[in-house]
Amino acid sequence: MSINITLSKPAYERLKKLKEPGESFSEMVLRELPERLNTCGEVEDHFAKHGVPKANPKLERAMLAGRGRRSKRSRL
Repeated sequence: MSINITLSKPAYERLKKLKEPGESFSEMVLRELPERLNTCGEVEDHFAKHGVPKANPKLERAMLAGRGRRSKRSRL
């Protein structure tokens, strides 16, 4: 079964950037927007069943590049 949805051009472009080669938009949405887990038990069960997701290399590099820098906020 499929359902048609309408997206603005900016929303479509943002989703398109998240899509991996050979992946459908449905697969990408399910990957990027997993079911909400409300308890620690649900989180544990989810990772036991699906494994821990691999790190996004771009986000990991950005995070590591910013480590060690001091905040420019003034301290009171």
